[in-house]
Amino acid sequence: MVGKNSLLKKWHDLYTQAWLPRVFPFAVFMLFILPESAFKEQVYLIYIVKSIIVGLLLLHFRNKYEEINKSVSFKDICIAAAFGIAVFILWINMTWDFAVFGSPRANNPYELLGKGYLYPAIFFRILGASVVVPVMEELFWRSFVIRWIDDHDFMKAPVGAFSLRSFVITVLLFGSEHDLWLAGIAAGILYNVLLYYRKSIFLCIISHGVTNFILGIYVLYSGRWMFW
Repeated sequence: MVGKNSLLKKWHDLYTQAWLPRVFPFAVFMLFILPESAFKEQVYLIYIVKSIIVGLLLLHFRNKYEEINKSVSFKDICIAAAFGIAVFILWINMTWDFAVFGSPRANNPYELLGKGYLYPAIFFRILGASVVVPVMEELFWRSFVIRWIDDHDFMKAPVGAFSLRSFVITVLLFGSEHDLWLAGIAAGILYNVLLYYRKSIFLCIISHGVTNFILGIYVLYSGRWMFW
């Protein structure tokens, strides 16, 4: 009984850590890279699973994200959307050989999926990329990491406070997370600038969501599957 109580206390202590709701969904999402690499023909089905799991985690922790202040003006939303469009334009044009890690996979759903799975897979791909990913990544990078670099008790650090050190580190790490590393760096710079300018994680989420949604529609119409 003592051992069980001790284990429950350790779990409670972990669960109440401020970093957990901002790090755990991101970590779970990244873990799916392994099965996606191993089972390339099932990449879209795996994406559905990870989008649902990470989405449920974000919903579970939703009350802990007090930094997501939705009290923004229409002007703020337009500014965030403009940043998101700018990132999209940079993203589809910064595809030089030196700016890409390896050879990006061209996951054409019309080749990988049967008719029964095609449209649900495309729907979840766009939904995951434009809703789940922006919330997950902005909470991780621009709420947790960028503040933790300056103050390990990151919740005491104000959202959107600038320091050159945290700016450079988060931009480089954000870029390294993507196959298109240079485009990732450019995106990290613009999302960080928006954060410093408007002091809002919510606007960064909107901006990131706009980028990914437009990119998804662009891929469907252009057939440039390397961006998926």
